[in-house]
Amino acid sequence: MSADGTVTLWAALCRTATDLLNRWTLLALPPDKRCWGEALISEQQYIKEPLELLLWAAGGTYMTAIEVLKRSVQDQSAWFAALLLGMIAAGIDLHSGSRWPYIILLFCSGLLIAVCSPRWTWRWTITLGLSLPALVLLSGNWGPYSVDQFDVFYGFVPATLGTLVGLATRRIPNWLDQHPR
Repeated sequence: MSADGTVTLWAALCRTATDLLNRWTLLALPPDKRCWGEALISEQQYIKEPLELLLWAAGGTYMTAIEVLKRSVQDQSAWFAALLLGMIAAGIDLHSGSRWPYIILLFCSGLLIAVCSPRWTWRWTITLGLSLPALVLLSGNWGPYSVDQFDVFYGFVPATLGTLVGLATRRIPNWLDQHPR
């Protein structure tokens, strides 16, 4: 350790970063893989060097990120439906005089996909919400959005509401079964 305490500061920074990575690992892992994450973290007590400890935690975080990515793209049919319905809704919006058809289509699409595939519904919100900006960028046709281009992102509101209602619709029967009157 040097007189100015840089080694102590370095060790403290490494341990703090390790703690943050460990927390993210436990939060991001699905329930069936959480025991693996806990075992990985418990092995860290035998590592004495701060940098080696940080690298061990970073490796666990990397493996967790790979697992999360694998699970997020598992439902190919739901991904296809979200992309297709989002692009159809966006195409209708660019050629329609009103925004209501787009709002209704995004809400209903989010609801339908969330009911059919309720795991990680944020994926459907993002996919549906980004359908209009993607179509506008791919086609170069800004349609009614040429004046205020940031409005292409307003689709996140009906997509979010639709996926939340779909998720609630999927979970309400289970809740009613557990809480009979």
